[in-house]
Amino acid sequence: MDRYLEKKNCTECYFRSECFIRRTKNADKFYESLKSQIIYNKGETIVKTGTPVTNILYVMDGLVKAYIESPDKNIIIKLLHADDFIGLTSLFGDDTYYFSASALKETRICSIDREAIKDLITQCCEFSRELSNWYCKNYNIMLTKCLNLGLRQLNGKLANTLLYLNRDEFKGIDIFSYISRKDLAELSGMSMESVVRILSEFSDEKIIEIKGKRIEIKNLERLKIINQKG
Repeated sequence: MDRYLEKKNCTECYFRSECFIRRTKNADKFYESLKSQIIYNKGETIVKTGTPVTNILYVMDGLVKAYIESPDKNIIIKLLHADDFIGLTSLFGDDTYYFSASALKETRICSIDREAIKDLITQCCEFSRELSNWYCKNYNIMLTKCLNLGLRQLNGKLANTLLYLNRDEFKGIDIFSYISRKDLAELSGMSMESVVRILSEFSDEKIIEIKGKRIEIKNLERLKIINQKG
């Protein structure tokens, strides 16, 4: 499907029952305001480091990698999926992106005016609680990412990444259909050669089973021990 843009309000949106709006009451003004829905094809850039945050982006459907770019290699800081936001820190902070994001599969994004989100936070306690929960969850993920990159040995780094990809939120996505070994390396802060080598070691030890691109965890407890020992 080619990328395209539609203007819709929430009452016209097919995805409304699946997104954060379903938990938001007394928000008629927000419902009625027009938002842009944009479809990004696999590989397309959604946001770029250093560009201004003009709108808050909400992932309606699909899979996105958020990553920090450097001259030598990129670091994927998080995989975003349905119900995730991009650019929320600009609401009360710097309005510049400090990371880039691109689609790992066809992804539908809802682009929402920043002031509309601010008004919703002010007017709707229910939405504010949901947003706080989202922030806390993502803050913990970022702390774990810092620990993984800074303190663990290579085996521990890859074990941590495989456990991250084994989370319930990715169960219905068939995640390994969309991420490459290069993506695994960028998620783990490792070289691709090291990822391939350690995957082979994990496979020989029956910790995982490799089927083409797909990786199936066969010994979850052993992988957790490697992750804990670092």
